[in-house]
Amino acid sequence: MGSMEIPLCLSIGELISRPNRFIFEGMVDGQLQRWHCPVTGKIGKVDNFQGMPCLFTPAANVEKRKTRGTVEAISLNRGKDWIGINQNRINGWIESLLRQNALSAMVNTEGCTICHEVRVCDSRIDIAVDSGGTYTFLELKTPIHDLLLSAGDTFSRPSSESYFDRGLRHFKTLAQLAKEGHRTIVALCFMYDAVPFNPPKRDRWNAKIVDTIREATANGVETWQINLKISQYSLAVSLCTQTKVA
Repeated sequence: MGSMEIPLCLSIGELISRPNRFIFEGMVDGQLQRWHCPVTGKIGKVDNFQGMPCLFTPAANVEKRKTRGTVEAISLNRGKDWIGINQNRINGWIESLLRQNALSAMVNTEGCTICHEVRVCDSRIDIAVDSGGTYTFLELKTPIHDLLLSAGDTFSRPSSESYFDRGLRHFKTLAQLAKEGHRTIVALCFMYDAVPFNPPKRDRWNAKIVDTIREATANGVETWQINLKISQYSLAVSLCTQTKVA
């Protein structure tokens, strides 16, 4: 089953500011650098980045780029723990962990074929696991608008409702697949040790969301929470458990 973790080779820097939504400025060994910010919106509840440690991937061919790399994670406790912010990494990381069977608590992938970006109906599902004609479909979601929730908190209204529109379409597609006899999973992937997911209450704003998820769950769609622990040199699973979302 391999090393059960993904090797990384990240560099450490210190953030100074975020002059716009695409750029971080920071210091490395006394030198000012600019890095790409992979999150175009608000990063959790963080407003001030000055003095915050970060992990970044150094760019290749820096002479052809406007930035010296991409920020992958930040730390709110001087580098003791890291919070991954690059949602673009999730699909590749989860696929790699599945190939190691490092998420066997959720789905045993030993001897299975793993495919990514599978077109089903009017949706594109992130990962399909083929265990000899029996399929498990996984759709990966990476909540980031409510970083570092405290126990008992719930997720607030996101800045982009189109994100949830896409998510609801995925839930409906997975519900249909579940009716056809397939196993279907929505995996909430956090790149830090998130508190156990606490589903939002049904109110005027999220009634459609809650009702769609409840219906999908009743039809057999499972929801799991995966917490990933990121460091300068590796990424590993710290939590993989089934959870309730509505």
